[in-house]
Amino acid sequence: MSEFAFIATTSVPGREVAVQMIALGLIILAAHLGGKLFTRMRLSQVTGQLIGGALVGPYALHLVGIIPGPAGGAYDNALHAFHFFIFVFLSVVAFGIGEELHLSRIKRVGRSALIICLIQAGMTWVFISSAFYFIGGLGFVDALLIGSIGIATAPAVTFVLMNQLRIEGRLRHILGSMVVLDDLIEVIIFSCLLQISLRQLHPGAGGGLSVFFPVAKEIVLALLVGGLIFFILRLLVRRRALSLEVEHERIHQDEGFLQRVLAEHPSPSAEIFLVVMGIVSLGTGFVYYHHWPFLVTAIFAGFLVANFHSHAIFDSLKIENITPILNLGFFALVGASIDLSLLSGSLAWMAGMYVATRMAGKFFGTWLGCRIVKEERKVTACLPSLMLPQAGVAAVEAVYAGAVLGRPDIVAIILPAIVFFEIVGVFLVDRGLRRWRSWVAGEEEEMSRGTPRAGLSESARRLLGYISEDFVKIGLRGKTKKDVIKELVYHASSATEQHIDLPQAMQVLGEREQLHSTGMGHGVAMPHCRLMGLDTPVLVFGVHPEGVDFDSPDYIPCRVILLILTCARNPTEHLQLLSSAAHVLGNRQIRDRLRDARNPREFIQVMREAAEDPERVDSRDK
Repeated sequence: MSEFAFIATTSVPGREVAVQMIALGLIILAAHLGGKLFTRMRLSQVTGQLIGGALVGPYALHLVGIIPGPAGGAYDNALHAFHFFIFVFLSVVAFGIGEELHLSRIKRVGRSALIICLIQAGMTWVFISSAFYFIGGLGFVDALLIGSIGIATAPAVTFVLMNQLRIEGRLRHILGSMVVLDDLIEVIIFSCLLQISLRQLHPGAGGGLSVFFPVAKEIVLALLVGGLIFFILRLLVRRRALSLEVEHERIHQDEGFLQRVLAEHPSPSAEIFLVVMGIVSLGTGFVYYHHWPFLVTAIFAGFLVANFHSHAIFDSLKIENITPILNLGFFALVGASIDLSLLSGSLAWMAGMYVATRMAGKFFGTWLGCRIVKEERKVTACLPSLMLPQAGVAAVEAVYAGAVLGRPDIVAIILPAIVFFEIVGVFLVDRGLRRWRSWVAGEEEEMSRGTPRAGLSESARRLLGYISEDFVKIGLRGKTKKDVIKELVYHASSATEQHIDLPQAMQVLGEREQLHSTGMGHGVAMPHCRLMGLDTPVLVFGVHPEGVDFDSPDYIPCRVILLILTCARNPTEHLQLLSSAAHVLGNRQIRDRLRDARNPREFIQVMREAAEDPERVDSRDK
C-alpha cells in the first residue's frame, strides 16, 4: 500500500490534520489547473474546475484504486469536512441575488421580459418534471424538485462573452432581467419543495394540505431570521457618506458604544466583505440547523439591504482579488462531491433525459414567450440559446438536496448535466451572440454611410447615446463643488431608472476629488467615478450661471459640469466616455453654446448639431 493510500484510509487522530491539508491542496491545484486548461481550450473555466475537483475527489480515487477499500476513510472525511463552505458560498450568492430585487430594478424589468421569463420557466419546469414522473418513475414531489433546479440559469459566462463582443442594447437588457427573475423563481420554488420533501421524511408527517402548514411556518421563521441579519448589518455598517472636503471624521455622540467600536463605512472593501460573510453565515447556519429554507433567509436579507441600506455592501462581495478564490473553492468542492460510480446505467440515462427536457423547455419556452409579446425578430432568434448555461446555484442545490434527503442520485443526475451545459451551452451562447453582433454591425454600417466626418461627431454621438433632456440640469445652485456634485448626483438618481446608492456615489466621488480635482480648465469640470451597482453608464450635464471653483489649473470657475457614473466592471467604457467628453468639451464653440443654453432642449440641440454637422463647430482650443 502506498504512503498516500495509507494516510487516506487511516483515521489516526494525529494524521487527520495532515490528510485535510493534503486533500485541500489537491482539490485546489486540480481545480485551478483544470480551469486554466479549459480556458486555454476556449471552454468554460467553471467546467474545468468541476472536472479537476472530481478527478481528485474520493469517489474517483476509490474508483481507480489509488485509495483502496470502501468509502469512509480519512481522505473522504477530510473532504466532507470542507462541505460547509459550499453552503456558506451559496448563502452569500443568494444574499447577492437580493441586490437585483431593488424596487427600481424590479420596475425596469418590463412586461415583455417578465412574460417571456414566466413562460420559459414554467415550460422548463413542466417538461423536466413530467419526464421524471412519467418516464423516470420518480415520486411527484421529487420530480417537481428536480424540475425546479432546471429553471436556474447561469449568467456569468454569457455576460463575459457579451462584454468581449461589446454587445449592448435590448438583448442585454432583456437577458439581464430574465436571468435575475429565473434564479429568484427557481430558489423560491426549490426551497418550498425541499421543505415539503423533508416533511414527508418525518414519521407521521401526514399528507395533502396538512404538509403545507408547517412548511409555511418554516418559511416565515426563515424570513424573520433574514430580517435579523439585515438589522445587524445596518448596525455594523454605517450609511453615512464621506465629505467631499478633506476633514477629520467626527464620531457622532448619539451613536451607541457597539456601533462606534465596530461600525464600518460602506465603501467596497475586504472589511465589509468579512462582516457580511460572518453575519450571513451565522444567520443562515442557524436556519440550516433547524432545516428551514436558508436560501429564503439569505435572499430576503439581501432584498432588505438593497432597498433600505447601502448598495456598497453588495459591491464588497465582488472584490476582484477575493471572488475568484471563492469560486475556485466552491466548484472544486462541488466537483469532488460527484460520485463517478453512479454515472452509469439508469442514472446516466436520467442525466441525459434532464439535458434533453431542459433544452426543450428553455428553447421552446423562450421562443414562445418572444412570439407572444411580439418581440423583434433578432431577439427571438438569439435569446433562446442564451438561457442554456447552468452552473453554481443548480450545482449546490443538487448537493444540498442530496445531502439532506439522503439522495445521492440527485447529484449524479444534475452535476454531469451541468458540465454538458457549461460546454455545449457556452458554445451555443457564443454562436448566438456572434449572430446578433453580425446583424447589429450590419445595421450600424448601414446607418453610418454618408457620415461627413469621424472624430468629433463620433464623440458627440457616443455622449448622446446616454443623455436626453431629462439628463440636463440648467441653473445649478450650489456654491461649492461639493454642493454642485451632490446636486448632479441627486438629479441623476431621479432621471435614471437604475438604482444609484447616493451615499456610496458621494463617497467615491469625494475620494476622487481629494486625489485630484476634476476641473479641466476653460470653465469645464468632469467629476466621474465607477460604481459596481450600475448596469449602464449614467451621464448628467449641468450648467451653473456664475461658475463654481473646482480647483482647475487655470483658476477659471466651472460653468459646464459633466457627471459621469459608469459600471466598475467595465473600465474600458469609462475611459472611452472620458475621452469622448474631453473631445467634445474641448471644442470652444460647442462649449460656449452649451454654456449659453437656456433650457435642456437647446442644450441637446447643440449636441445633435455637433454629432450631425461637425464642420460647423471646428474651432478648437490649442
